[in-house]
This record gives sequence, structure tokens and C-alpha cells, in this order.
Amino acid sequence: MPNNLQSRLLAVLIASFGWQGASARDWHVNPESGTAAGDGSPAAPFVSAQKAVNSSAPGDVIHLHPPGAVYRQSITLRGRKDLTIEGNGVTLDGSDPLPVEGWENPAGDLKRLRLRRTVWDRHLLTFDDRTEHMGRTQSSSSPAFPKPEALQPGQFCFVNDSADEKAGWLYVRGDAAKLEWSVRPNGLATSGTNSNVVVRNLNARRFLNDGFNIHGHSTGLRFENIRGYDCFDEGFSAHDTCEAEVRGGEFWGNENGIADVNFCVTRYWACVFRGNMNVDVLLIGKTHSLTDCEIRNTTTAAALTAGPRGKEAPPFELKLTRVKVAGRDKERPARIRVNGGALILRDCELIDAEFNPEGARLDQQGVTVNGAPFLP
Repeated sequence: MPNNLQSRLLAVLIASFGWQGASARDWHVNPESGTAAGDGSPAAPFVSAQKAVNSSAPGDVIHLHPPGAVYRQSITLRGRKDLTIEGNGVTLDGSDPLPVEGWENPAGDLKRLRLRRTVWDRHLLTFDDRTEHMGRTQSSSSPAFPKPEALQPGQFCFVNDSADEKAGWLYVRGDAAKLEWSVRPNGLATSGTNSNVVVRNLNARRFLNDGFNIHGHSTGLRFENIRGYDCFDEGFSAHDTCEAEVRGGEFWGNENGIADVNFCVTRYWACVFRGNMNVDVLLIGKTHSLTDCEIRNTTTAAALTAGPRGKEAPPFELKLTRVKVAGRDKERPARIRVNGGALILRDCELIDAEFNPEGARLDQQGVTVNGAPFLP
């Protein structure tokens, strides 16, 4: 009887706390040394990070190797719980190198290469580690590509083939060496229901949508020491009814540094947002917070735009604690606007900034704007 009682007690503890005991496994991934026949062990790692995710069970840990490597892969989490991904500084990359051979030469130093059309007809080309958007975003005011003959060195355009709806021509002016073309939509993405997932020390760059794309009903997500940059859309973006926190993140070179919308709840600690094209921090929908974060507004992008989705949306709340926002200078200030809901500010510093909390219910203490105490 005591043994049966102990067994039942152990079962209750496992169910209550998610203990996995000896059943938890470590899975290893290495695109450089792994093989298709690998079993995920240290001696025979998987080639694909997705295979490790698909093989995992609650309580498992996935290790990406070698440290600092570039993975031309994406990762999707669906139906995962109690999982840890240790990135070891690995970078998920949405682009692939283009061949040096096979280019046509229409005129002078103008070159063109036939390629498949990309997802959503979004285009990112990297020139020797410099990713170029050509100023194009999702907005209706996004500029059209210049004509091929008008391209300057270090510029590109893509022209769809009128005779083949699946293909088009990439035009560049200058050297065709060291070019990389973005082909994958997202870096790390979630869908469906996930819970209690930890992602550490992972970077995502050059994706046609988001570096970190959080969808579905994913709760208890924690990201530590991540970077999302040079993506067509966001470095990090949470949607739907997801709940996520980011501890130590940096987001730059995207259309928006982060964009969290719908009914999601997000929290950021010790993060830096800088050098994005449209908005550095975009928070629309439900409940969000930034603590010990910095917005370095170094472009024409708005620094922070936030507020409720609409009249039918849930109550909106944004809390900023020890947040520093800095514009380029007095003539080019960081634009901050919160147009509704509750805005709570504690010990924030706004430098070379235009602050417009009109429409929000403001609760502030210890806030300075351009060196002076903020007086609503």
C-alpha cells in the first residue's frame, strides 16, 4: 500500500509541475557535421533544427551547434510544451547565396538573373553583408523599384516575368559576387498551441516576414538574449492570444523593430530597439511592458507608437519603467505617441523627443523630457 500511495503521489507531482525526470532528452543539431542518418546525439547530430523540434518531448533541450554558426533554416513550433532551445549564438538566416555564374549582361555593368518569385513578392538582397530594402515596406506609400537602367551601384530591382507568373528577373548594377537573396518567410515561428518554451542565445536575420513570428495561443514563452534584424517586416512580432517575454534582445534594420498586436501580452526587459524603417516599437492591442529598455531612434521611423486596436478591443495598457528614448537631435526628434488606453511611466528619460500621450490615461512619476520634468 505505501508503494501504491507513493506512486500516486509521484504521478500527481509530475502532472502538477511538469516534471519529466529521466525521460527528458538532449537533442543536438549541427549542419556542418551532422548527417541525414543522425540520431540527434552529440556523436551523430541532426542536420536540421526542425527535425530536433519534431523529435522532442516535454522536458527536452535542443542544442544548436557549432557556436555562432549560420543556419540557412527556419524553425516552427506547433504543439510544443516544456521545451528549451539553446541557440549557442547561432543565426537563423532567411537568405541563400546567389551564384556568381549564370548572370546575363543586358548593358554595361547591369546584370540580371532569373529567379523564382518570392513569398508575397517581398524582396531583400544582401550585398557583402549589407542588406538592402530599396526603401520598400508594406505601407501603401512604399516606393516602386527604379527601372533597371536607372539602378546605381549597390542597388537592385526585381521585375516579374509577364510570361511566367512564378518567375522574374533580379537586376543589379556592379559586381555579382557576395550576393545573398532572401527566400524564407520567418526565422523562428509558432502556431497552434504551445506552452512553457524557452529560447536562448539565438539570432534571426534577413527573413521576408519576421525574425521571430509568434502566432496562435502560445503561453509561457520566454526568449533570452535574442536578436532579430534586417527582416522585411519585424525583428519580433507577437499576435493572436500569445503571451511572451523577452529578456535581453536587440532589434534593428527591420520595417518595425517589434510589432505586437491583437490580444497578445508581451513584456520586454533590457532590450534595445534602433535603426528601423517605420516604427522602432509598435504595440497595438492588449497589455505590454518595457523595463530597463532603450529606444535609439536613429532613422526617420517613429520611436514608439501604441494604443488599442479599436472600440471592440480589450482594455489596452502599456507600462514603461526606466526606459530611455533618444532622437537624433532637436531638429529630428524621436516621435512617441500613445493614442488610448492606460499609459504608466516610471523613471523614464526622453531625450530629443516629441511626446504625445493624447487620448491615454496617464500615470507618471519621475519622467523627464529633454532634461525637464514632464508636466502633463
